[in-house]
Amino acid sequence: MKYQIPTGTTAAEDVLSRLKAAGVEVLFANGGTDFPSIIEAYANAGESGLDLPTVHTITHEGVALGMAHGWYLMKGTPAGVMVHVNVGLANAVMGLVNARSESVPVVMCSGRTPLTEGNRFGARSSPIHWGQEMRDQAAMIREVVKWDYELRYPEQGGAVVDRAVSIAMSEPRGPVYLSLPREVLAEEKPVPPHRPGTNVAPTSYAAADPAAIRRAAEALAKAKRPVIISQSPDHFAGFDLLAALAETHAIPVVEYWSIRQALPTTHPMHAGREPTPWVRDADVIVALNAMVPWIPETVEPPSDCTIIALGPDPLHQTVPNRGFPIDISLAGGITPTLAALMAELDALAGDTAHPERRARVAEFRARQAEGVAKRVAAGQGQPMSPAYVSKCLSDAADDSFTFFNELGVDPSVMEFRAPMTLFGSPLSGGLGWGMTAALGAQLAARDRQVVACVGDGSYLFANPSACHQTAAALGLPLLTVVFNNGIWNAVRRSTLYMYPEGKAAQANTMPITSLAPMPDHAAAARAHGAHAEQVVDGADLPAAIQRALAATKAGQQALLEVVVSY
Repeated sequence: MKYQIPTGTTAAEDVLSRLKAAGVEVLFANGGTDFPSIIEAYANAGESGLDLPTVHTITHEGVALGMAHGWYLMKGTPAGVMVHVNVGLANAVMGLVNARSESVPVVMCSGRTPLTEGNRFGARSSPIHWGQEMRDQAAMIREVVKWDYELRYPEQGGAVVDRAVSIAMSEPRGPVYLSLPREVLAEEKPVPPHRPGTNVAPTSYAAADPAAIRRAAEALAKAKRPVIISQSPDHFAGFDLLAALAETHAIPVVEYWSIRQALPTTHPMHAGREPTPWVRDADVIVALNAMVPWIPETVEPPSDCTIIALGPDPLHQTVPNRGFPIDISLAGGITPTLAALMAELDALAGDTAHPERRARVAEFRARQAEGVAKRVAAGQGQPMSPAYVSKCLSDAADDSFTFFNELGVDPSVMEFRAPMTLFGSPLSGGLGWGMTAALGAQLAARDRQVVACVGDGSYLFANPSACHQTAAALGLPLLTVVFNNGIWNAVRRSTLYMYPEGKAAQANTMPITSLAPMPDHAAAARAHGAHAEQVVDGADLPAAIQRALAATKAGQQALLEVVVSY
């Protein structure tokens, strides 16, 4: 070799150790030819004494991004993801779209094909280093990250990492991207010219403007038919706070396309998951970090209804076109703003009984319970209904279970009593999220039973071989339930909505929706050491669930493929 190999701390070691110091505990890596200095840093960690993030080899970039997403939802800290140059980054784009949609911080790193053709350590050494060159590699993900930068010099590493983590964790949180050229990673880091230690200082929001909170409280105190529509609340704190606010002031809470659980489904003011009947006659609506609080084509609130938008970004500025009205903007931290709003409302209204509002929600909940019982009873045969499967899973669960739902379970028939027991797929809709995020959550919380509930199409999108291999490699006792109806049902429903009497609705097989012929999902899981069964008859499902849970309790991953109707 013509070039002297650096003997001091390399830029790769500096970047990795700074990530750990900045709070990035875990790195999900999918390697490439740009990784030699990263690999050497880990191999040399025993001798260097550097504290590096725990690294896990993940066999597909989409799985790595999903795991980073799930890790954050359980831990509240960002994960790092490192992939191979432009081709690896391309596979990671959908996961970044999902993370940005849900304000999930991820420190996304990728290699950069060597810039030089010789005369430098780490210069191009393979034909792919010419084939993978791009003029602007970050362009493919720039719209879906908060910040991006390419490392230019080895002495930048620490400051750049600190900046990346600070921006990722600043509200509203989200993914950031750091490009790492191979030659720079291999260079020796000069003695730092600045103070030692990290400089991570994310921006966090306090409560919204006090005058705006006062106006919102006054509107709620005068309201006859208020409603809170929650989509992505603060699930790390504030669970009990929202429950107290809803109970004390008799305000129904609707969880519409719930991404993170807002309050217990057993709460007397939990008003289901469909906003239409509540929006139709509301006089005050609180959109709690809700990008889409209702569907305008389906329902519009009365013209004199006061709309209060609450969250770190009530305008949802990453959405190019969004026309939901806002009369009072409560821009601030979700939990501090809720606390301040409740204090103002307590002072204005006191402990008001509002018997008519409580009676309305109680009547709604009673009707809903009757409907649930009928739907569950009707779906116990062959094929089963998603409602029946969901109820069986709910009956088998306790508060230590966490469900990740991607076009799988029907949450309206289930009970979720504690925080962090249900997560729904981001509104960005990048398929394959459910199982991959569940893997990350299971890694972050090995003491919980994590259950990924996914449609058969979502399961295929998740790169199931890579997912099952990852579960086996990391010893993750994840339970995956595949709802197999042999079709992309969301696509089918959308077509029927637009063309209810059209030719597609009358076709025996609707074009571009069928997934036939379906593979044997249980057999694919068993190839990776999973306990796996296919369940066709509803009478067999409760026992199958117990067998699967017994396997996961013993440390084995499990999969149930349940044949359901659509």
